[in-house]
Amino acid sequence: MKVSFNWLKELVDIRQTVEELGHTLTMAGLEVEEILPVAAAFCQIVVAEIKAVAQHPNADKLRICDVDAGTGSILQIVCGAPNVAPGLRVPCALLGAKLPGLEIKAAKLRGIESSGMLCSARELGLSDDHAGLLVLPADAPVGEDIRAYLDLDDTYLTLKMTPNRGDCLSMIGIARDLAAVSQSKLTLPAVPQARVDGSTSAAVTISAPIACGRYLGRVITGMNLNVSSPEWMKRRLERAGFRTISPLVDITNYVNLERGQPMHAFDYHKLDGAIEVRFAEAGESIKLLNSQHVQLQSDMLVIADKNGPLAIAGVMGGVESMVTNGTTAVMFESAYFSPDVIQGKARSLGISSDAAYRFERGVSPEGALDALEYATQLALRICGGTSTTTGPIVDEVGELPERKSVAVRPARVVQLLGMSIQTDEMLSILINLQCRVAASDDVLAVTPPPYRFDLNIEEDFIEEI
Repeated sequence: MKVSFNWLKELVDIRQTVEELGHTLTMAGLEVEEILPVAAAFCQIVVAEIKAVAQHPNADKLRICDVDAGTGSILQIVCGAPNVAPGLRVPCALLGAKLPGLEIKAAKLRGIESSGMLCSARELGLSDDHAGLLVLPADAPVGEDIRAYLDLDDTYLTLKMTPNRGDCLSMIGIARDLAAVSQSKLTLPAVPQARVDGSTSAAVTISAPIACGRYLGRVITGMNLNVSSPEWMKRRLERAGFRTISPLVDITNYVNLERGQPMHAFDYHKLDGAIEVRFAEAGESIKLLNSQHVQLQSDMLVIADKNGPLAIAGVMGGVESMVTNGTTAVMFESAYFSPDVIQGKARSLGISSDAAYRFERGVSPEGALDALEYATQLALRICGGTSTTTGPIVDEVGELPERKSVAVRPARVVQLLGMSIQTDEMLSILINLQCRVAASDDVLAVTPPPYRFDLNIEEDFIEEI
């Protein structure tokens, strides 16, 4: 799990340096393996627009560029990048700029003066790509410091998660634990209900209620997918290890990264009839999004319509119902699948799935609704238009896991830990962990939050204390 320090500060009132934070998380059981800055140290690099490009008279592979870098005058810069072209907005290192191992000075290249340097991603230390200039969005503000524009003054912590802490496979999950450990203020983003101005919906039936405790769906019509995901979203996804694909897929991945709720997007017009959550039947097969054609086993939970399986629940969707640039109506899925049903399925198929990685460790059934509302808002903001309509949420419930209270005896806590802890302090710790606690004279009746699948017996809570 890769965690942005700046993003984490939006969720928790952090007063520590990134190194101190790394120590705090490690001592809390969330081991920090690596701490790395997003970009190398550099300065005086700004957003610039290439106004004109001319062939260098003395070199076939060089171009002479007129560049507006927001300095009040047009700069002449010689550039050898193959993708240099008028109208592009790119990073420009001004005279005096310092990059790792390099300081930009006025120079002559094959007899032509050059007052700066146009930069690739590798020259900024962002990637190994040096095939051409790093092309910025057309609305990038000319003259703005590139570190501020690309949010490069950030540091990422790589956490090594133990299998029992599926609740920490998200930014909000890490923030919750950090706030509890450091007794800091937690500020989670509010998720107001999206407007409902349409009536289109997909009927849902749960035929395997123990395997699927909750299934929510919402249809949004009149969408425009011939747009790009916003740069801030793509940056956060890519830096966390997610591949940016298309707006709707990026939205579901972003919700997964922030909230720990895997989601799926179906092309609504490719669905035929009601949605049924059931186990696979004999002889059924599906072609997955990774182009792998698999024969389904009877213990595999599927999302199906009347024509057959559309997805392996909690693992991966199928090609037949995938969204494309031509999709105009989408059905978002947000669900709770039992970890016992999902465990081992991706491994048995020889595939890697972010959804399965989370579902088999346990995903909060109570977080599915907020995730769907948030995905709706992002979709309307990024892909919406004047003809977009939002249908009602269909919320079908199967058999949800019962979170029973556990008797935690303060005397037993002291005995096992071998140290004196006041009952009031135990109570405060458990409440900070979002547990519900009912206290009596010699017993604390503790109910874990819905996202903590690792808290089941008295010793689990003693370990937390």
